Amino acid sequence: MKSTLQSVIRLLCVAITILAFSHPVTADDKIKLPNVVTWSTYTIGSSGYNNTVSIGKVFKDKLGVNLRPIPGKNDVARLAPMRSGKVDFGLAGGGAFFAFEGTSIFGKKSWGPQALRVLVYNRPDSGMGIITLGDSGIKTIADLRGKRVGTVLSSATIEAIVTGGLAFGGMTWDDVKRVEFPGYVASLNGLINGQVDVVFALTTSAKLYEMESSSHGLRYIPFDHSNEKGWSKMRQYAPHIVPHVASEGPGLSKDNTIEVGTYPYPILASYKDADDEAVYNLTKAMYVYFDDYKDMAPGNTGFALERQIYDWGVPFHPGTIRYLKEAGAWKSEYDAHQTYLLKREKVLSDAWKNYNKSAPSDDKAFQDGWKKARKEALVAAGMS
Repeated sequence: MKSTLQSVIRLLCVAITILAFSHPVTADDKIKLPNVVTWSTYTIGSSGYNNTVSIGKVFKDKLGVNLRPIPGKNDVARLAPMRSGKVDFGLAGGGAFFAFEGTSIFGKKSWGPQALRVLVYNRPDSGMGIITLGDSGIKTIADLRGKRVGTVLSSATIEAIVTGGLAFGGMTWDDVKRVEFPGYVASLNGLINGQVDVVFALTTSAKLYEMESSSHGLRYIPFDHSNEKGWSKMRQYAPHIVPHVASEGPGLSKDNTIEVGTYPYPILASYKDADDEAVYNLTKAMYVYFDDYKDMAPGNTGFALERQIYDWGVPFHPGTIRYLKEAGAWKSEYDAHQTYLLKREKVLSDAWKNYNKSAPSDDKAFQDGWKKARKEALVAAGMS
């Protein structure tokens, strides 16, 4: 009887051991997300949309979570559903910088400074700048004079970079023919269809691969990094962009690069009131499954933990900071910049509230008055 009981116990131990190794406790068991997670993104055909689809497949396979992209043509269209609570998160672009600051299109009375928070930055090998068709004859910024230059309505980022790009070449909008498009992908289609000569683009956008394989080809317009005067002019309009060597995109590689600019894109963001646990778990999922999605779409490698940026213009969410500390990525010196941004947010928020107490109703007068009030508040607080 005793030997039989011992045999049973041994068999149970073996069975438990087999079960333990065949189904170990994994990150899947620890990451708690709702069945459906929604976030806003650029429209179909953009790199941001492709990033979302690839990440969504991994989330579905590993967590059983449906990641639902809500496409938006521009900065406003992507942030509006976040602000209203219709989507949980958003893949923002440089517009997050302008929204946080309450400038450009976010200086209108329907917006103002936005309390955005970062979950995950993307710092890819791709770059951002101005492109043209390969047979257009346009090779430098100086060649844009008199040409049809595209921009996107309600996109603070694209407007700023194209305006800054013209300034880089010693020009303004008066020196070119302005062509406006309702969205980013529409502007790329406009270039393909001959409606415009140059447009802004991210080098890994799907449409650029289409252009490269066409009979016209594709050309990137370089922003020479040695042109300090040009970059100084650029930053007057696009302070969020920095010089960057792009090596990812059609025609680009580690051995064939182009000097352009960049800012973190896409940025997985939320508003400050997003639930800490939800943010913590989504941040964790982005890093735990990074190896599974990093090669599934161009630009995904930029989401890597080691590529995060800790001194940009939008503060991190507390739920994200909690994970970064657990991962050993958050250093004590990052606290100072986070504190500065939160203080800046309060200065901007208070200035907005005070300004709106007696702000003019006319749209242009409102925006002009806000620029002045905003500047005065920041200067008084000792901020740039």
